[in-house]
Amino acid sequence: MDMKYIKEFKEMLFEKALRKGFSDCEIYCERQKSFSVSIFRGEIEKFRNDISMGVGFRGIKDGKPGYAYTEDISPESADFIIDKAYENSSILDPDEEERLFVTDKPYPEVETYSEAIESLSNEYKTDIAKELEKKAYEYSEKIETVNTTAASGVSETYIANTKGMELYKISNSLMAHINVVASDGERKKTGSEIFISLDPGELDTDKLVSAACDKAITALKASPTESLRGRVIFKNEAFCSILEAFVQNFYAELAQKGLSLLKGREGTKIASELITVTDDPLMKGGYLSAPFDSEGVPSSVKTIIEKGVLKTLLYNLKSAEKDGRESTANGFRSSFKSPVSTYPTNFYINKGELSFEELLKELDTGIIITDVSGLHAGANPISGDFSLLSEGFLAEGGKIVRPVDGITCAGNFFELLKNITALSEDLKFSPSGIGSPSFIADGITVSGK
Repeated sequence: MDMKYIKEFKEMLFEKALRKGFSDCEIYCERQKSFSVSIFRGEIEKFRNDISMGVGFRGIKDGKPGYAYTEDISPESADFIIDKAYENSSILDPDEEERLFVTDKPYPEVETYSEAIESLSNEYKTDIAKELEKKAYEYSEKIETVNTTAASGVSETYIANTKGMELYKISNSLMAHINVVASDGERKKTGSEIFISLDPGELDTDKLVSAACDKAITALKASPTESLRGRVIFKNEAFCSILEAFVQNFYAELAQKGLSLLKGREGTKIASELITVTDDPLMKGGYLSAPFDSEGVPSSVKTIIEKGVLKTLLYNLKSAEKDGRESTANGFRSSFKSPVSTYPTNFYINKGELSFEELLKELDTGIIITDVSGLHAGANPISGDFSLLSEGFLAEGGKIVRPVDGITCAGNFFELLKNITALSEDLKFSPSGIGSPSFIADGITVSGK
């Protein structure tokens, strides 16, 4: 990002906007650079090397916001942006006046950028994808099809307003993904694994390949089991998917609209005493770590649930003002084209102290849910009810005896949180920054044969 040019554009834009009649202005500039390559049968199947950039503008006139955006960051576009925002400000009728943010509080330092990733060549990343595919085919003769992807991305954000705020951040990451199909001649099963990090040295292609291949090969032996209702283990990856489907219940703006059963529940017990949930934008190496949100609010670590008690919802500036609270720095834009909404950062259930083997012994006999699907149709984010196609394992006497499939697990998210009785130490994050350890929950219905 050419900061000198961007700042000159900002000064010109603000000057024109104030002359137009806006009382305050904000610029949100974003530059994205991404590379990805996919390999199939030793050849490059897909290849992308993209750069995009754009500016979102917000002007305040008589307390009403006006929005506009452009990918043409040139002096010629300034009048168009301002005129468009001015026109929109006369149409929009918000519930209350909007204000731009400024603070004298310090901004935290967060590690979000790796020079080591930036120095990696595209050829090197292509070789990673090819290496993953080669090792997967060599892993077992049962591996029939392999798809691999390696990717990297750099994101730069610049925010400034007429109240004196001026912020810049840069982040990047390396990603490697493998998906395999295993076959025994009669059945086919898939397995996948993903790596995301700021440290290329953490990439272990052997570990990535074995994890994906073992999932697929083991699943070939799976069969349904008897229906049951009671205690089950949710494996970390499986519950990350479920938590992602219900995390919006922790957004204050949705609670204010009556779209969350957590409305008015702050300060009350909503989960087992074993459960503490954290939203940590300062996590070293975190997928969604950031020193500030898209509104320029300084980031801080928030305890969302503490020993079962709901301490706070996630707030942006607008929802915080409605409740007479301070923003929790969770006001984010999905892009420069989008308005501010609420999103979590590194949002996770704190890990327990048990190893997974100890968790198995605690379960003794029951089902381990390792994968769920059908979340769009099978999960109601408002009521909390879910009924999901699942795969996993049958445990007897504290040991895994065989894989199971063709089952459905059903329950209620809010009741599940209350019925967690044991937590493992194996905290794991999904690519969307949602994290969970494996745990035992009671009151789950598993429908089988």
